[in-house]
Amino acid sequence: MNRNATGLLILAAVVASILYLWQPWNPGQSSLKLGLDLQGGLRVTLTAQESNPLREDLNAARDIIENRVNQFGVAEALVQTSGTDQIVVELPGLTAADQQRALELIGQQAVLEFRLVRSSSNSLPTSELTASDLEDIAFTGEIISTARAEFMQVPGAVSGPVVAFEIKRESATAFGNFTGNNVNRRMAIVLDGNIVTAPTLQSRISDSGQITGIASLDEASDIAVVLRSGSLPISLTVGEVRSIGPTLGRDAINSGTLAAIIGGVAVVVAVLIYYGPLFGGVLTFGVILAMLFIFGVLAGLGASLTLPGLAGLVLTIGAAVDGNVISFERIREELRAGRGLRVAMKRGFSNSLSAIIDANVTTLLAAGALYQYTSGPVRGFAVTLAVGIVASVLVNTVVVPYILGLLTAKNPRPYMSHGFDIRGLKFVQRGPYMVAITGTLAVASLLYVVIVGLPMSTDFTGGTNVTLTVPEGTTTTQVRDAVAVVGVEGMNAQDVTIVEATGQDGRHEMIIRTGLTGTAQGGSGSFAADLADQVGGEVLSADFVGPAIGADLRRGAIMAVLVSLALILVYVAWRFWPNWPVAVAAIVSSAHDVLFSLGVLALFNIEFSIPVLAALLFVVGYSLNDSIIIADRIRENLRVVRGQSFRDIIDLAVNQTLTRTIVTAGTTLLPVIALLIFAGPVLRGFSIVLMVGIAVGTFSSMYIMTPMIAWLTRSSRARVNTSRKATA
Repeated sequence: MNRNATGLLILAAVVASILYLWQPWNPGQSSLKLGLDLQGGLRVTLTAQESNPLREDLNAARDIIENRVNQFGVAEALVQTSGTDQIVVELPGLTAADQQRALELIGQQAVLEFRLVRSSSNSLPTSELTASDLEDIAFTGEIISTARAEFMQVPGAVSGPVVAFEIKRESATAFGNFTGNNVNRRMAIVLDGNIVTAPTLQSRISDSGQITGIASLDEASDIAVVLRSGSLPISLTVGEVRSIGPTLGRDAINSGTLAAIIGGVAVVVAVLIYYGPLFGGVLTFGVILAMLFIFGVLAGLGASLTLPGLAGLVLTIGAAVDGNVISFERIREELRAGRGLRVAMKRGFSNSLSAIIDANVTTLLAAGALYQYTSGPVRGFAVTLAVGIVASVLVNTVVVPYILGLLTAKNPRPYMSHGFDIRGLKFVQRGPYMVAITGTLAVASLLYVVIVGLPMSTDFTGGTNVTLTVPEGTTTTQVRDAVAVVGVEGMNAQDVTIVEATGQDGRHEMIIRTGLTGTAQGGSGSFAADLADQVGGEVLSADFVGPAIGADLRRGAIMAVLVSLALILVYVAWRFWPNWPVAVAAIVSSAHDVLFSLGVLALFNIEFSIPVLAALLFVVGYSLNDSIIIADRIRENLRVVRGQSFRDIIDLAVNQTLTRTIVTAGTTLLPVIALLIFAGPVLRGFSIVLMVGIAVGTFSSMYIMTPMIAWLTRSSRARVNTSRKATA
């Protein structure tokens, strides 16, 4: 690609990102959506019409409603059972029109029926048909496998929105026989007792059909959503509706914002000092452009940004910095070899390309598996991660080389030191000791977690929701201090989620979510009353709520991790073939880092929550990235280095990438340390996991992965030689 074309591509990407963030075609609306944890939204309480419904029916209704809000496009919603007959739905900031649509959607029972029109009523228009004009139910919506909204434009037919549906394979024959035997009769399609349409059957229908007579495309889309998710096993009515503040708490958001600013400034200063004004300035500008591209794409997709998404953003910003660091360190190597800046840049960017691609493809595979098998906040993490990886690679391989080429065209001075040429450090030799020590610690961590268990947050276990009316001006910090004063045994005030809310009568309310499950201090106990006394408020309700993370999402997250590891294993083995031990060593190294992080969680009694889950996913991505960079250099050295043993080549690769490893770890740790120091206690667990993961991931790529490659390769070669001798 020539220079002019590259410049136009970059300009087009910048303009598109700015337009999507600005969105002049949607005046008055925020282009970048924030999730419940960062923005707040709407809290809706649905109550079962029948008293004391079965628990399995209530849980099934919760799962169906969660599917509906996800398919409706409301990302990062929270759905929980509450008490014995309620479901609480929290939806992030929506427009007034979308709020009404969402309310109608989540409470709709969606019982679909296919019924023939009686012959005596055949001449009546659809609008005049009643239930008495229909025969008994022939089929229900259970026969539908999928449904979608379309706008039908067929010559000679009435145009308009329709819902196209497909029949399940096991029901196709029965439905086909029924419709085939009733050709030229009218068949009504009834949704929740309302006759939507009653067309005349023109021919046998066995695999698909359409629902017509729908007023708008939005209505068709909503009908398709409820048909895909299935009908509710119980009837629900919308009870309380209240607006709520950020579930993370305004105190945590304010301190987290301050920490992000401090961490960002620290990274910029460190980069400018280490790489000088030219390369450091371009690297900083490249990261800013990467963030612009990320936010532009997220705005264009309508995705919501949440705390787990921010963890993905931190990882991608680290990837953007890392890609530039890889290239810059390769340029420094060329400068130390005596080459001029232009040649050094050309060779440096070219030699670093494969490492950048391999490291980011593995992360992209993990993001794809997470998106496919999960929903809610984990899927939000996957979306942000995938978008960020693509943006980072674009900046690393296109934007930064282009800008540096322009700036050095007439002034070939690098304004950057030649750095350090590290040689002679033995990593493989020390491997047995390091693997023995950290491997034992990792296994001990696993045993400790299995025996003691992880302290799980209410995201996974459920707990007690206490709703208080409080005096105007009461802050979440004051309520958190009051929780600490009440001092329930086994409950840490910093782990309690406190959400501001506005009741229907305009009263200032606080919703306190705790892990309490017993009645002694929980729903019917003294905790709610004692807390109300501390803040001068009044108890509105205190009920047990189910977990925010349903069984489906837990199973999906486990499946996503297994699939992503398998995909990464196959990809790395293919890319580094025949040196397949690289793939195995990279996976083992990542598993080691996760076990270590889990052990720290259990040891320091840090609650395992959705943000902590996102932090663990970050650890996996960071560890893989670090391992692939070193493995790529080993592969290159095997092609160009002669006269050295395989162990020496591995040590050489680690030495060559050591400055890159230190710089990347340092620049990624800076914002995490700022988060730990300044973001307050609410984000402390999130920050600790990130910090431990970065430190352990950096260590394991050098002292766990590299000796494993040496051992597995030696073992593989020994088996091959033995096999050859046996056949000779």
